[in-house]
Amino acid sequence: MRATLATLALFAVCFAAGVTRAEAGRPKTDVVELLNGDRITCEITKLQRSQLIVKTDDMGTIYVEWDNVRAVTSSVLYEVEVRSGQLYFGTLRPVGSRTVEVVNTLATARLAFEDIVRAVPVEDGFWKRLEGSIDSGFSFNQSLEQTQLTLNTSVTHRRRAASTQLNYSSALTTQENAERQTRNDISLVNQRTFRPRWSGLVFGQGQQNEQLSLNFRTVLGGGVARTLAQSSKTELAVFGGAAYTNEQYKDEEGRSVGEFVVGTQFNWFTYDNRSTNLSTSLYTFYGFAGESRARLELSTQFKAKIVGDLYWSASLAESYSSKPPNGNPKNDMSISATIGWTF
Repeated sequence: MRATLATLALFAVCFAAGVTRAEAGRPKTDVVELLNGDRITCEITKLQRSQLIVKTDDMGTIYVEWDNVRAVTSSVLYEVEVRSGQLYFGTLRPVGSRTVEVVNTLATARLAFEDIVRAVPVEDGFWKRLEGSIDSGFSFNQSLEQTQLTLNTSVTHRRRAASTQLNYSSALTTQENAERQTRNDISLVNQRTFRPRWSGLVFGQGQQNEQLSLNFRTVLGGGVARTLAQSSKTELAVFGGAAYTNEQYKDEEGRSVGEFVVGTQFNWFTYDNRSTNLSTSLYTFYGFAGESRARLELSTQFKAKIVGDLYWSASLAESYSSKPPNGNPKNDMSISATIGWTF
């Protein structure tokens, strides 16, 4: 938790570079046909958030608005999700305009383009199933002689009907004639779909925040998530479960708390040659064993593409506890602006 930001940044960059090399790509044998009649021979990387992402030999990576696609063809096995949450697995075969058949050895499903919200290849090998982003920001206030460095990274590993996501965020604030302040937050979530729009998940989290005098907090828990709505532009999900929390504040004895967890996550995205994404997650923790209290973790991020895989983002994070040890602050809010890269 107290590793330096420089070391973490170097590791993240090297890791992302390794992922890029590992995903050099399969042969470009897929075909995408646009409404204007153009045909692209390529490798279909994925469909998400109204964008079909393809790789070509001559033009590199291309982002195509899904509404402009007439037909897709691929002999590779894909996981395709529709608005209802139902998952289909198979190769892709066009059937008329803006309709595709998902074909496997057991069945064939005919799907309209407007019903499809996500499609990803079911790749063999660990590295080919990874996707993520890394961003960093720096600010300096001359009058206060204060500097702040932030780092955020997210990596997701997908497999059939399941995913594992690792998130890490860190901030280092230094000021003349004052002690430096650090904040670190790392989480690991494993989620598996067991029926349309329903999934079970387990999670672990580690936190450290000198602004709150929090030396460490570890959280282990699990529960059930329900997707209430999803489309080509929005996603809304809720979560309920329980967690076991162990924490220690500066100059205080450690304590353990059993907590109920209730949360929600909302995503809104659009594509108009400069794709944008607004994501918000809110999780509340209610102590029922060890101590009666309430905690809140809020995270909001707005992200907009600059060019290619480069983007800028603005983030807000809030951490609140109703009963911290005597004399310690109840909440800490941070705002940051960063530039990052998706892979």
